[in-house]
Amino acid sequence: MPKSPAERKAAQRARQSAAGERKIELVLDEQEVEMLARNCAARRPGRDPYEMAEYIALLIRQDDARVRGRINAISKRRCGKCGDQLPVASCPH
Repeated sequence: MPKSPAERKAAQRARQSAAGERKIELVLDEQEVEMLARNCAARRPGRDPYEMAEYIALLIRQDDARVRGRINAISKRRCGKCGDQLPVASCPH
């Protein structure tokens, strides 16, 4: 017997959970939605645009790489006030 829509959705959620995926809700204004749609297409010229969720995931990964690189770069320096290696979580001075 075929599964009901609710059963199919429950199975989908279980698969996503098992894969470590998590669904989030995002509120964007009209301008942000337009920018998102435009950039989904601009990032893949001559091909189908990225899905919005796929594009946002790409941006998160790129941002993480930039942040890690920046932290790595500043970790070679020391705080001018306390002398601790950067980044300093809390400078006592």
